[in-house]
Amino acid sequence: MNSTTIASMMSGSRSEPRHGESEGVVEIGLLLPAQRAADLLRLARDRHESVGQVLRKLIDRELAQRP
Repeated sequence: MNSTTIASMMSGSRSEPRHGESEGVVEIGLLLPAQRAADLLRLARDRHESVGQVLRKLIDRELAQRP
């Protein structure tokens, strides 16, 4: 998977937070090295989840471990 493919799959990201329609939801942009983005897309595909679902689970798990 090349960087152009990855960029097109992850297009629409923004550099500044954007508030969603529902209260309490914020959209953020995320810059990753091309290989990490490819790995993330592969992980999501293997789990039959969206990239957003994978990231939310990872973030939730890390935040739950904080004292």
